[in-house]
Amino acid sequence: MPGPNNRPRRDRYTQYPGSYGSGNPDPGYNDHPFLTPKGYRLFRESPLTETASLPTYPAADGGYVQPSEVHGNVVDGPTFSSPNSFSSPNHRDIPPAVNYKQSHGAIVNVLPSKNFPDVDTLGRIPLTPYFDTQLVVDSDNSQLRAIGKLFIYTQRSSWGDPAMGSAWIAGPSLLVTSAHNLFDTTDRTWSRSLEFYPGYDYYSVTERPKCRITSCHIPRGYFENPTTNNDVAFCYVDRNIGDIVNAEIPLETLTDNHFFNTTAVAIVGYPATSGFDFGKQLWRSRGEYLFSRSSGGDDDYSPVIATNFGGGASGCPWIAKDKKTDRYVAVGVTSGHAKLRYDPGEPNLMATVSPFFGPKMFAKLSDDHVFHQFRAGRNS
Repeated sequence: MPGPNNRPRRDRYTQYPGSYGSGNPDPGYNDHPFLTPKGYRLFRESPLTETASLPTYPAADGGYVQPSEVHGNVVDGPTFSSPNSFSSPNHRDIPPAVNYKQSHGAIVNVLPSKNFPDVDTLGRIPLTPYFDTQLVVDSDNSQLRAIGKLFIYTQRSSWGDPAMGSAWIAGPSLLVTSAHNLFDTTDRTWSRSLEFYPGYDYYSVTERPKCRITSCHIPRGYFENPTTNNDVAFCYVDRNIGDIVNAEIPLETLTDNHFFNTTAVAIVGYPATSGFDFGKQLWRSRGEYLFSRSSGGDDDYSPVIATNFGGGASGCPWIAKDKKTDRYVAVGVTSGHAKLRYDPGEPNLMATVSPFFGPKMFAKLSDDHVFHQFRAGRNS
């Protein structure tokens, strides 16, 4: 089967069912600013109780609903530690974590940002002014060519109709993406095969390199409780793709959430809704840091940034410039739409959430993970 860049345009055009022409989405979908038809259906019909992973599957497929996150005790505000290349020294003016009474409708386990100290207002105002989204131009000649599109084959019947996601090159043969692109915690099934196209551009006439994910590491906790801070995967591929494209975006370890108050962060990936030409090219969204939230206990605070990215952007990097090298590093990975509360029916914000790239996350990927090997390819 030819790769996506070699496929006839008609075939490639129909890789995005449910966005139009099939699936018969609810007409109300057209009134929603960023959800795919499937995401809109889940929003209307499913009793979501927390942040849902971004929908990446065609509308004709079964719904994906992420299991509930832990409702642990209210978490005290974090201690801001010594600076690294990004973060600043202790900032006593940072608002403390919100510790509202845990009653129905309360906002709990939330750390407000400096610009939005009253997080409750975020549910009452349009967030459109707080982000700017643009098509990436000439990514081939920049470090951004390390970011690519994932074609996710969940079963044999999906060979001609794959799900879509995003990922990026973090090492010569290492990709990073969200765990839910690889494993569906609802059906308890692994994706069957995944192909990665760095710098994917539907309209380009240039032949694109590709690689196949052969294995991955996912935090063990994701399979028991798929909270945001577990929704990350390190993937090995069958080629030294980083050397082939001569581009990588390494990961940066953060010390505290104040980093997001002081540093410009961009979300770069392949959102696949109609407003983004169904994921045919790379997009960049620069948005305000709104707040961070925790699942309770000793869980880190997961940062939330305003954006209109939706389905297809799962697994794309959050990037910032390293002031020492003037090169991009990854400081997050898109997990799902953000919410303020865990209430059933709570609407999504125009924002996405990422695992916190702190020592705990990297320790889980190193010392307490599940290793999985994928099949040889789509034809196996």
